[in-house]
Amino acid sequence: MKKISVVAVALMVMAGIAYASSIGVPWFVDNAPVASGYPPTSGTLGLVYLKNNTNEDITGEITYVNRDGAILGPFYPDNTFVLPKLATVAFRPVAYDPASGGGQESDVAAAVPDRPRSEDFGGGPIPGSIAPDGSGEVVDNGKNGSISVQWVGLPTDVQGMIIQVGGTAGGMSYAHLLPPGV
Repeated sequence: MKKISVVAVALMVMAGIAYASSIGVPWFVDNAPVASGYPPTSGTLGLVYLKNNTNEDITGEITYVNRDGAILGPFYPDNTFVLPKLATVAFRPVAYDPASGGGQESDVAAAVPDRPRSEDFGGGPIPGSIAPDGSGEVVDNGKNGSISVQWVGLPTDVQGMIIQVGGTAGGMSYAHLLPPGV
């Protein structure tokens, strides 16, 4: 009887544990002008698509990392956004590009936090950023990097894809499905 009680308690504890899942974008470039159309007039347009496969809204947390491995943020609570139930959003990682201004992002997608850049902070270090060696905050104005999106739930709750479109005549376009992380 004692063994059954221990197993029952363990199952109740395990049932109450929430699991974190993630999707990673290994690399993106998003340096096309705002409202430049599709394909863009110049530069490279980066669009990250996230699909909520559940019947409930999912709150995600996004983190950007630069080419050197510095964690750029944004940091909680400025790194959160909502994926509406059964919806797909396509956001630009660097640019605020609302569709109402001729851009690529819906209102929901425009609410996904963008990659922090030093120019957003007067050209100085990005507040809270962490250099790869832990030596302090970093100065970075890149329009590229990697992304981690995390949420509480199953890895199958969110699917992702990234599209990169070049802005020259006959520009290159490619897309990659993003597998779930751990």
